[in-house]
Amino acid sequence: MSVTQTNKIRNLCLISHGGAGKTTLTEMTLANAGVIKNVGTVEKGNTHSDFMPEEKARQFSISNSYFNFPWGGHTINLIDTPGYADFRGEVASALRMVEGAVLLIDGTAGIEVNTGYVWEMAEENELPRFIFINKMDKEGANFTRVYEEIKNTFDGSFMPLTIPYGEGEGYKGFVDLLTEKCYLSGDGEEEVEIPQDIQDTVEEMRTELLESVVELDEELMEKYFADEEITDQELVNGLIEGVAAGEIIPVLAGSAINNSGLKTLFDYLVKLVPSPEAKGVIKGTWEGEEVEVEVSVDGPFVGLVGKTMVDPYIGKLSIFKVLTGRLPKDSEVYIPRLDTTIKLSKLYKLNGADQDAVEELVAGDIGAVAKLDELETSDTITEGVKIKLKPINFPIPMLTQAAMPASEGDDEKMSTSLSRISLEDPTFKVEYNKETKELLITGMGTVHLDVIKDICKRKFAVDFITTTPKVAYKETIQTKVEVEEKYKKQSGGRGQYGHVFLRIEPLPRGKGFEFDEEIFGGAIPSQYIPAVEKGIIDAKKEGVLAGYPVVDFKVTVYDGSYHPVDSSEMAFKIAASKGFKKGMEQAKPVLLEPIMDISVTVPEEYMGDIMGDLNSRRGKILGMESDNGNQIIKAQVPQAELFTYATDLKSITGGHGKFTMELAYYDKVPARIEEEIISNRKSESA
Repeated sequence: MSVTQTNKIRNLCLISHGGAGKTTLTEMTLANAGVIKNVGTVEKGNTHSDFMPEEKARQFSISNSYFNFPWGGHTINLIDTPGYADFRGEVASALRMVEGAVLLIDGTAGIEVNTGYVWEMAEENELPRFIFINKMDKEGANFTRVYEEIKNTFDGSFMPLTIPYGEGEGYKGFVDLLTEKCYLSGDGEEEVEIPQDIQDTVEEMRTELLESVVELDEELMEKYFADEEITDQELVNGLIEGVAAGEIIPVLAGSAINNSGLKTLFDYLVKLVPSPEAKGVIKGTWEGEEVEVEVSVDGPFVGLVGKTMVDPYIGKLSIFKVLTGRLPKDSEVYIPRLDTTIKLSKLYKLNGADQDAVEELVAGDIGAVAKLDELETSDTITEGVKIKLKPINFPIPMLTQAAMPASEGDDEKMSTSLSRISLEDPTFKVEYNKETKELLITGMGTVHLDVIKDICKRKFAVDFITTTPKVAYKETIQTKVEVEEKYKKQSGGRGQYGHVFLRIEPLPRGKGFEFDEEIFGGAIPSQYIPAVEKGIIDAKKEGVLAGYPVVDFKVTVYDGSYHPVDSSEMAFKIAASKGFKKGMEQAKPVLLEPIMDISVTVPEEYMGDIMGDLNSRRGKILGMESDNGNQIIKAQVPQAELFTYATDLKSITGGHGKFTMELAYYDKVPARIEEEIISNRKSESA
C-alpha cells in the first residue's frame, strides 16, 4: 500500500540485546496487520524477518529486515534490527531512517550488554524512544525490577503507559494506564474491568502518569490543580509533545509470543511517533555552506541510502529513505559524491525477502532500487537541489585477520568476493597489505567474520581461511657510518665499473628516507647520481636483519670514481646497493614495530583488569578519564599484542568494553623479542 500523505507515515525500528524478542514481535505484528497469515518462529527458521540462510542456521538476525503495512489509517515502515553486538552497523543504518526507536528488554533478564549500546546509539540520533518490556509470561519476569533498573541505568523521564497484570506463569494480560482498561492475554485480547487486586497499583501509576504529562503543559497543569477533568485526548496530546521533545520515554509491557500488548503498543506508536514531516527541514551542506530543504512532498527530492545488498544474480539492491519530495520510477537523480546523474528504473517497497514494485515514493517512504552499482551506503541522492547529507555514523570494526583462499588458485575470486561484500557492509573492511603481502579483513568480531565466510560460500562459491596477520616490522640503523663500494666487472668487450663512497646516518623516527650528494670535481658524473639513489631505494626494501623495509635514515654519496668507457647507470646502481647493505651491517641495525594508540572504554569495575591486561601486552598506560560512569583508559601498545584484543576485551568485560586504536609511531623491538622474530623470519625463508 502506498500512502502519499507524509503525515500518515510512521517510520520505526526495533532495537535490543539479542534474544529479547524483536523478530517474534515483528512476526506477530505482521499477522495483526494482515500482512501474513501464518506466524513463523525463530526455532523453526520460518520467520519473515530472518530469511537469510545464515540467520535460519544460527537462529538470530544478521541483517536488517524492512516491512511496510497499514495500521489505523497510517502506513508503518518497520525495521527489525539484529541484537547481536557484531551487527551493530545494521542498527546504525536503521536509526538514520526512522523517527522512532522501540527498545525491547527481556522481562526476565533486564538490561543486558547490547541493550546499553543500542540505547546510546538511539540517543546519539536524538530519536524519540520507547521501551517494551517483553516476555512477561516467562518464569522470572519482574516488571518492577526491570523498570527500576531502567530508571537507574539510563538518563531520561520514563513513564509506564501499560503495566502487566500478573507475571511469569501468573501472567494474565496488561492494563492500559491512560484508558484505564485491562486486556486479558489470548485471542482478541478480551477487555475486562480492572481487577480488584491491582486497582491500587493502577491508580497510583496513573496518577504518576497524569502528573508527569501535566508538568509539560501550563494549561493542563492549571486544570489539574483546579480539579478539572483532563480528557484522554488531552493526555495524548501532552504525550505527543513530550515524546517528540525527548522529555518523556514511554514504557509498555507484554508478551510478544502470546501477542499480548502488541496492538496497544503499535496504537501508541502511531499516535506518539512524529511523522517524517515533523522535522520541518532537512539539513546538509554544499561546498562548505549549510543547506536546509523544507520537508514537503511538492519540494525537491532528497534521499539517503541507508543500506546496500549485493546478490550475484539480481545485482545490487540499494535501500533508501525519501527525506523530502517525491520520486517517480524512471527518474534521474544526482549523486553528489560522484558528481554525476543516473537514471533509476523500477522502485520497490520491501516486506522481508519480497520486493513490491511501486510507481513512486514520497517524503517519508523507505524504498529500494535495483542494479545501480554507482550507489553506496550513506550516499545522498537528490533532484532539483544541491545538498550533501551527513554520512551514517557506523561503528569502527577492530578485529583484523589475514584471509587466504581455502582452495589453491582462488586468490582473485576470493578477493573480488570479499570486496563486493564490503560494499554491502560498512563495518567489514578489506585491504591488501603490500608490506606483509596479505589480504587483511576487518570485522566487528569472530561471529561477524564467520558469517562473512558463510555468505562468501553461498553467494560467490568461494571459501577462505583466516589466520593472525603478520606484523609490518621495519628495520633501521642507530649509528653513522661511512663505506666504500666498488663494482667492477670485465667479461670481454665493454666492462662494468661503478665506485661510490657513502655516508649513512640515522634520522629521527618517522622521517623515512633522505638522499643527498656532495660530489666535487666530477668524481662521479651527474648523470650517474640518480642511479646511485635508485640503488639505495631498491636495497632498502629488504634490510639485513630479517628482510624488512629499512626506514628513518639518510644516505649521502660524497665521493667515488668512474671509467669513461665501462661506467654505466647499472654499475653505479649495483655499487650503491651493495654499499648500503655493507654500511647497514656496520650501523647497528635494529627492528622496529608499530605502536598503537589505544583508547579502551569500560565500566569502572573492570578498570583494574583492563590495566593489568594492557601491561601484560607490553602496554604503556598514558592516562584515564571518566565518561558517564565509564572509564576511558588511554595507552600505547605494540600492534603485535593487539590482533586478538577485540575478542579478549569482550571476554574480560563480558561484552561491556569497547575500544578504538590507530597507529602512533614505530619503536625498537626489545632484544629478546627481536631475536625470536629474526629466527622465525629465517625459518620462513628457509
